[in-house]
Amino acid sequence: MGEEIINLDAMRPEKQIIEVAGKSIDTSMISFGIILTLIDKMEDLGDVKDSGRKNTKRMLSVFGEIIDDILKEADSTIDDKWIKKHIGGFQKMMLIDKVITPLLDNVTKGSSSTKKKRSLM
Repeated sequence: MGEEIINLDAMRPEKQIIEVAGKSIDTSMISFGIILTLIDKMEDLGDVKDSGRKNTKRMLSVFGEIIDDILKEADSTIDDKWIKKHIGGFQKMMLIDKVITPLLDNVTKGSSSTKKKRSLM
């Protein structure tokens, strides 16, 4: 048998730096805990398309909370007070688009490929 080396450094996502209020925050390395929290909250919301607009506010609130968690995890000096002072609504919507949307896409891609692999077994 040969040796298998899994180089996790080669599998790092491309760096994504958010610059705000004199800080450069790397949002490319999101912890597995935050991903699980996002999935749990999305499952609690159910299918937003089926429920129309009533879940939109709750969904945006969840996404905002996840963005806050990502920022706090990336920089230990960031807290709720800092976020409220330095990140406006439009900026948070941009972060949802640039951070949460690709994250959800990757999670759903990963879960559908896992289901395909299981169905092949």
